Amino acid sequence: MSKAENWMAKVLDQFRCEEPVDMTSVACKQFLLKRSLTLEDKEKFAAFFSESFHLVRFQNDNLKKMKNRLSSIKDQMIENQKLVISAQESIIYCKEKQLQKQLQAVQTVVKDTVEIQFKSYSDAVQENVMVCQPKSSVTPETLKEVVKSVVQAEDRSKNIMIFGMPEDSCNDLDKTVGEIFEEIGLKPVMELSRVGKSKDKTTRPVKVTLSSSSTAYQIISQARKLRQSKKFSSVFISPDRSLEDRVKHRLLVQNLHKKKESEPNKHHYIKGGTIHTEDKSVR
Repeated sequence: MSKAENWMAKVLDQFRCEEPVDMTSVACKQFLLKRSLTLEDKEKFAAFFSESFHLVRFQNDNLKKMKNRLSSIKDQMIENQKLVISAQESIIYCKEKQLQKQLQAVQTVVKDTVEIQFKSYSDAVQENVMVCQPKSSVTPETLKEVVKSVVQAEDRSKNIMIFGMPEDSCNDLDKTVGEIFEEIGLKPVMELSRVGKSKDKTTRPVKVTLSSSSTAYQIISQARKLRQSKKFSSVFISPDRSLEDRVKHRLLVQNLHKKKESEPNKHHYIKGGTIHTEDKSVR
């Protein structure tokens, strides 16, 4: 480029042209006709012609190289595009496989859950029917009551009861219950309400409605951690029992206290609706 620019500057100066666009064949012809060419001028113009030829040849060689280079770059770009397309297809394939696996897993879980729930309903209905059924055929009213009790039991399975929370915490019940759950490492979605009418020197339990029965079970299974809590050691969490179940559980607790008084050297606890006893060393 430097060589070509110097050459063009000399030619423009020789032919008295200010701009490259002024270098036309007509301008060159008029310039030559106005003056008689000496031998020195002829040699100078011959040199200009020779240099111009070789400059054009040199630029043409460079253009060929650039063309080949561009062709190679285009080929490389095509190969790169193929690689990108292949990578995209692989990613899409992997995503589809992953989605299929997730869908299959969800379908399996839903199917198992539905089967379990259906079985639990069937078993519950059958059990209630066997208890309530006389020797004669079951009446529609009896079936209605059985189904109602099963539905109520299912609704209660999503609830838990919190005992031992002072009444003054009603002003910010959500915050207090949230702190209790934080003590056991959980933060569920919930709805809260006090159960019963407010009376002097009486602490009403708090009913907590959760999103699922599994969440309720998880909270109850972790509730023992509250025994080590400095702030909530007196708080007790239990399932939401029916009136009949509450009566049975109250009798169990009374019998448990009697067991502890009569056999203080052993460990007594309630599990599965019965009282269990074991040596403290085993525990």
